[in-house]
Amino acid sequence: MRIVLVRHGEAVPFAADDASRALTARGLVQARATAEWLLRELEGKGGAKLLASPYRRAQETASVIAGLLEVPVHTLAAITPEDDPRLALAAIEREAAGVEVVLVISHMPLVAALAAWLESGALAAGRGFGLAEARILEAELPGPGLATLRSSYLPGISG
Repeated sequence: MRIVLVRHGEAVPFAADDASRALTARGLVQARATAEWLLRELEGKGGAKLLASPYRRAQETASVIAGLLEVPVHTLAAITPEDDPRLALAAIEREAAGVEVVLVISHMPLVAALAAWLESGALAAGRGFGLAEARILEAELPGPGLATLRSSYLPGISG
């Protein structure tokens, strides 16, 4: 199984509340670049399911990626910025049953904590994600300490 963790693209700094922050024009470009990289990286990898935080910036990033990968967006309430990575992973596992690739579009600090939990089994802050950064992890089963980082991409930095 491949677990793809993606942080949303650049968002406006202010809105009525945190959940309402939209992507900037730059954030949309970042999301598109990440989507194009994912299209190449995941080519021929089988069925994929895309899960996104309900927050606007994650939904907008997910929409760009889903459009290029031709998969629907499934909203998952348990993957917002401050959610517990253990509970988030349990929710992801339930949603990803039977799929080869699960894409998770979320936020800092959750994506970094999920990566640390999956790779080392440690509940730690983990190495931060840049805007629209994607990391592809591979695991027989999605669980603490069972995943290995296979590749990563950061728009404007990676090739």
